[in-house]
Amino acid sequence: MKKIFSILLFCCFAIVMQAQIENQIIGTWNVDSVWSTKPIKLNNKEKKQLKQLSKSEVIFTADNHAKFRLYFTGFNITDGYWYYNKEKDVIVITKWNDKNTDRMRLWYDILDDGRLQLYIDESPFVLIVSPKKEE
Repeated sequence: MKKIFSILLFCCFAIVMQAQIENQIIGTWNVDSVWSTKPIKLNNKEKKQLKQLSKSEVIFTADNHAKFRLYFTGFNITDGYWYYNKEKDVIVITKWNDKNTDRMRLWYDILDDGRLQLYIDESPFVLIVSPKKEE
């Protein structure tokens, strides 16, 4: 009986944690800073991409729409679909009309001050984003 209770408790905890993560990322996020994890000096193209990323915005809506307004060639997603993959602990973004093909994966850390640190898959760039202030 204790074993069944422990399993049920663990499942409930996992469901609550997933819901918390999903709720924490909903909103519009402005990029505060960008840096590269690349151990060597960036080339000219990467320097331009780094500058473009610093002017970007990320939007996650409650109905799972995603907009990745990145002024960065190849990363502009105007009508995306996002979901949290709990097995891989990653945010996956696809096209809204093609939810089976990943466009981007974002690993993240929730920082103590409420900002997010986003690691763009297959890219050396890391973004620190903060919630956009209502005007």
